[in-house]
Amino acid sequence: MAVTTQHQNKTSGLNCQGSKSIALEHQDNARRLTRRATDEFGAFLSRPQWDWYTTHTFKADYVSPKEADRHYFAWLNSLCLAARVRDYERPFWFRGTEYQELRGTNTLHFHSLIGGVGDIRRLLFKDFWELHGFARVEAYEPGKGANYYVGKYLTKSAADIRFSHNLKHELERTPGEVAVSGYTGELTRHP
Repeated sequence: MAVTTQHQNKTSGLNCQGSKSIALEHQDNARRLTRRATDEFGAFLSRPQWDWYTTHTFKADYVSPKEADRHYFAWLNSLCLAARVRDYERPFWFRGTEYQELRGTNTLHFHSLIGGVGDIRRLLFKDFWELHGFARVEAYEPGKGANYYVGKYLTKSAADIRFSHNLKHELERTPGEVAVSGYTGELTRHP
């Protein structure tokens, strides 16, 4: 039979409360770090000269990531063709994939920042996407915070972020504190 003294009860209570406060402190610190990373990434994304902020959704309740990519890149390739016809450089872009609960399924949709499109008609490309679903193709306004909104995908657990190979070139042309060194292509986060 174990005998517990009043002192032992007080000590064990402190350990329990102490571990709870340490856990809460770690959670708060993780939230602060996540917020800081999101803010820093949003600031990083504010450096290029974006022209459009886009949202791409799908008609179907479920579209596989592979099929969604195929539709997105077909749309993007038509935009690149329009740029080439006008003798523009290839447009640069950043895309975040988001999953949302819709009618009991996790449906994905995309948010993008796109630059280098000059006077290409946005509404034409909105209409092109509507073969697959709904699109918003809006003129990018730096003060509205789209770069921070899209930047949040860096810290989401079920998110995927990608960017064009020529975004590095655009970042090197624009002044800023953040440098891209030795990395081109796509950055993908998997859950």
